[in-house]
Amino acid sequence: MTESAGGIALRRPVLVAYDGSDGSKRAVLWASRYAISAQLPLDVVHCWSWPFFTHDLGPVTGVQDSGLRREAERLVAEGQDLAARAEPDLEVRARLVVGFPAETLTRLSAEASLLVTGTRGFGGFAELLIGSVSLRLASSASCPVMVVREARPTYDTVIAAVDGSPASDRATVAAADLARTLHKRLDLLHVRVHRRRTPAPLPSDGRDPVLERAAAQLAGVSGLSVAEESAAGHSAAGLIVERTTTACCVVLGAKGGNALGARLGTTAHAVLHHARGNIGIVP
Repeated sequence: MTESAGGIALRRPVLVAYDGSDGSKRAVLWASRYAISAQLPLDVVHCWSWPFFTHDLGPVTGVQDSGLRREAERLVAEGQDLAARAEPDLEVRARLVVGFPAETLTRLSAEASLLVTGTRGFGGFAELLIGSVSLRLASSASCPVMVVREARPTYDTVIAAVDGSPASDRATVAAADLARTLHKRLDLLHVRVHRRRTPAPLPSDGRDPVLERAAAQLAGVSGLSVAEESAAGHSAAGLIVERTTTACCVVLGAKGGNALGARLGTTAHAVLHHARGNIGIVP
């Protein structure tokens, strides 16, 4: 996701978090394909917190290639190698950064075009579909966050879940950029939530004003196939979660119009917890 200033393109890198877990490997593979398609450099970041707990970081006497520092260097090199082998022409850099993952990646997101993470790393509980670090990043990062469950999704659709809020407007633009980069179709989805067992009505002309607002964000965008869906349901999150099973990814704003001051709204929170596919969150 490139930006421009004064007509000059800013090549902010794609950041991907890597800790050696299966989830982070999938994230690196997805990020490498996206970065090469977007013609952006990729930074593979390993957050290293051991210096906060011990000074014994060097090798064990008499044991070659041992020690906590050497293991951290091996891990970040492994992630870099995984990306380079997946996309040999990709500009990829390894970054070993001292700090706790959520705080460090939040800080680094200010210099990134996109932050990519797996659903969960080695920590936490295995039965959870998303870990605390990924959830924290979705609510705190300065740039869009892609939470990867599938390294190579085969579906041909990017879905932008829209609700008419400012964050939804930004998500629409980000989803369009993603769809163009990955050569996918863009579907605009608005869920009209049932109120007292009655679905929210459409205006008399049959047009959905939320979809019209979203489509207006794409005025002048070329080379993009766009479809619109206005759906009624009891839960916006529930219907969006259903769509994650048949989409390349679903993109939505971090919070909707009713989030009151929260950094992450209830819909985004629920989708992150229950989705089966890749989810993009736009601040």
